[in-house]
Amino acid sequence: MMIRRKKRKKARSRISPGMIAVIAGLVVVIGVLLFVLLYNGREEVTSRGTMLFSLTGRNAVIIRDEAVYLSSEYARLDHMKEEGADTSPGEALAKVYKLGYNDELMQSLLNAREDVYRAQMERIGSTKDSRLDEMNEAIAGVKARIEDCVMLGSADDLEQLYRLLENALAERMDYLKSKVQETETLRALYSAVEAKEQLIGTFTEEVASKDAGSVSYYFDGYEQAMNAEKLNMLSADLVKRALSDSGASNRASDDRTRVCRVVNRNEWYLAFLTKGDELDRLAKDMEYTVDIAGYGSFTGVALEPILSGKQVVNVIRFTDDIGGLIDVRTVKADISATAAGIAVKSRAVIIEDGEYFLELLYSDAHYRVRVDVLAADEETVILRPHDSNETLSEGVRYWNRKRR
Repeated sequence: MMIRRKKRKKARSRISPGMIAVIAGLVVVIGVLLFVLLYNGREEVTSRGTMLFSLTGRNAVIIRDEAVYLSSEYARLDHMKEEGADTSPGEALAKVYKLGYNDELMQSLLNAREDVYRAQMERIGSTKDSRLDEMNEAIAGVKARIEDCVMLGSADDLEQLYRLLENALAERMDYLKSKVQETETLRALYSAVEAKEQLIGTFTEEVASKDAGSVSYYFDGYEQAMNAEKLNMLSADLVKRALSDSGASNRASDDRTRVCRVVNRNEWYLAFLTKGDELDRLAKDMEYTVDIAGYGSFTGVALEPILSGKQVVNVIRFTDDIGGLIDVRTVKADISATAAGIAVKSRAVIIEDGEYFLELLYSDAHYRVRVDVLAADEETVILRPHDSNETLSEGVRYWNRKRR
């Protein structure tokens, strides 16, 4: 009898659920590590470095430390100083002719002074007087210039010349008054001149300086919003509007309440915009060289940048003489500086809510510190701590992200 043996079935190896969980966990950990190392970043060490900061061809606005002089609405304004002339408290800046005044009143006064002159000359006769000859020659010169201005239609110069003529005629009348014995006719003529002066006086007001500085009659509508006293109110929208209105400046403003400005020549500012997510804003208290096209080179110190929406308003303060920029609003500028500080990889800088941060590594902890970027290129950033109480030196570990 044959005995049949039963074939043994091979036992199948089974992986327990616990082992699967362990393997899956290892895969996740390895994946995370690979992601961190290959995608998110790696550890670096700070060093010291220098770099040239440079921005070229930036559209910028000029902001001045200035006092704006206003009056009630006027019909005419006479400038009593040249544009850019120095002034002190108490000095006359302009003569305002109120509404209701017209040039016929001034012409009537000039005619009355001429009547006085003719009557005075009848008393003097042919007596030679070199001083009088000089006055007459000066008056004739002003009249000739007035005729030229009328032909050319230069209103600003014409107003100034009429004021010169009125002053010259008044000086001549007073000079001859001391030389000629008064008669009934002259007394009546003097009274007529005085009455016309009083009438004009009811329409005129002299604006005197309350400040020391340089006078300017240039207005563009931004002299009050863009003023040294309102720097903390600057916004990106305001700067953009001023830049877009660069052709709207007008020395003889259509607003007939503005008289003039008295400008501090040794305190003024330049403002321009940068993007909030870029590394090219200015650093507070850092010194910059600014080349302004057509006006020369200046050295100034940056104020705290102003975050305004998605942009940054950068402001530089100057104490150099303002020169020809006393009546200019918009310019094109190149800004440069040599930056020295802590060097890190550019991607290590974190931009969050418009502020810059660097993530430092201390033992197993990460510590985020706010920083100022002094200069940057595609690879490297030169920076410093934003808070003066913070310290940051070379040899400190930080986290360099692969992507910003």
